[in-house]
Parts: sequence; C-alpha cells; structure tokens
Amino acid sequence: MARAQGIIGWLGCFAGMNLSRRSRRLSSEEIKLLERYRELSESDRIAMRYLVEAMRSVSRF
Repeated sequence: MARAQGIIGWLGCFAGMNLSRRSRRLSSEEIKLLERYRELSESDRIAMRYLVEAMRSVSRF
C-alpha cells in the first residue's frame, strides 16, 4: 500500500510538472521514476491512471 501511494504521489507530481513546467531540477529518484514510467506500455499507463483515480476517490491525499 505504501509503495502504491508513493507511485500515486509521484504521478501527481509528474502531472503537475507537465501542466506548470516548474523550473526546479528533478531529483535522481524522480528521474528514475520518470524513466520507468516511460518504459510502460500504453495499456499499463492507462491502468496506472485508473489506479490513481480510484485511490483518490477512496482516500485522502
């Protein structure tokens, strides 16, 4: 559960960075997560988005 929340939190940050284009540099951990996300297939990315939305609807962030 903690790992899922970490991934969901990262995805939230990733989505926010795409929208606002913050000027801060990514940490090494964020870079690794971004690389792993880019390696996912399209169906896995869609599944991740559904998971994030489901987690948001059932828990408080």
